[in-house]
Amino acid sequence: MAGGLVALAASVLLPALGLGEEALKVCLQISVAITAVTLFFSGLFIRRIIDDGRQIAESEQRFRRAMEDSAIGVAIVGLDGRIVQANPAFADMLGYTRPEIEALTFLQITHPDDLQIGRETMMSLKEGKIHSFHFEKRYLRKDGTAVWAQLAGSVIREEETGRPLYLVSQIEDIDARKQAEARIAEAETRWNFALTSAGQGMWSLDMRKGGTTYSETWVKMLGYADGELDGDPDRWLTMIHPDDREIVAEADRAHLDGETPFFEAEFRMRHKDGHWVWILDRGKAIERDAEGRLVRAIGSLTDITERKQAEERLKVSAAMLADEKERLRVTLQSIGDAVICTDAANRITFMNPIAEKLTGVDVSEAMGKVLGHVYWAVDEESGHRIGLSRPPAGERPHCDQNTRAVLV
Repeated sequence: MAGGLVALAASVLLPALGLGEEALKVCLQISVAITAVTLFFSGLFIRRIIDDGRQIAESEQRFRRAMEDSAIGVAIVGLDGRIVQANPAFADMLGYTRPEIEALTFLQITHPDDLQIGRETMMSLKEGKIHSFHFEKRYLRKDGTAVWAQLAGSVIREEETGRPLYLVSQIEDIDARKQAEARIAEAETRWNFALTSAGQGMWSLDMRKGGTTYSETWVKMLGYADGELDGDPDRWLTMIHPDDREIVAEADRAHLDGETPFFEAEFRMRHKDGHWVWILDRGKAIERDAEGRLVRAIGSLTDITERKQAEERLKVSAAMLADEKERLRVTLQSIGDAVICTDAANRITFMNPIAEKLTGVDVSEAMGKVLGHVYWAVDEESGHRIGLSRPPAGERPHCDQNTRAVLV
């Protein structure tokens, strides 16, 4: 069009100005060039519009396909809370058809106890305080039952102004996991009650939450207040006696590697006031991830200080008794009287050398035999054993009337 106007103006003005045909030809050539350039750039512009439209259409198609094929729920929610679009997985999770759920707001399908977290998240997104979100909440199914879900999403904003337009959320059904956690928590509560009643402490490790919790009984064993030791899962390791750490580490490694069904170890832990407390720790991994890594573990702790002290006293007593027995043995071996010791069944447990000489029986032969088969008293007049039958024919009584015997 611009080239045509140039040509028209030249054909009218040039003759009036007294310019010749050559000038007219030049003007016509310029007009043709302008027309060609205009057509060229117009073509580029139109092609760009077509390409941009195609890319937008392809992008929208990919988004729709991803949304339709997603195994977890996906929803687009307006700033007014209205569900603009929902995929089949989200509708199925709550028992609705897509038209039914797209006629609702997120408030209508949220459990009453979890409405506040939804409102606060929406407000923070609108005000630009946050740009994405991740939390757990309960939805209400069409039949009124609750289902736990984990949400993750972000706000979509207008490119030029940054004004928020709507939210895109991914919704994962975690109801089975939550129910399992509730059952475990209930079992732990019962177990903790039983252990507390028995004076035992309890600990629970959850790698997802990144910490270990201890029962009130457990922390009191070590002189701490309830909750004072919660948090760092490795805190308790620093409280173990240096001489016991290798034992604990090996028991821990063996259980984590699946070599033992339980973790069990006896070790000393430092009390808050500085003295050492003997602990019996029993635990078990109750949840692992797909790679076998520890996720959750629970265990009990028992204060066995009194038992350990009693065992130590027994060791000391046993050592002292052994010393006394050795001194007695030396004494009995060296005295000038014959000494024979028997047990409750009257079987010989000891003979000193004088007793061997008196009876004529070697100690190795006499050990374990009934006393009457080795030594007996003899009536001075008859020469018979006292309290026993007569000796076999031809056998002389085993005695020496000039030697004293001491029976023990």
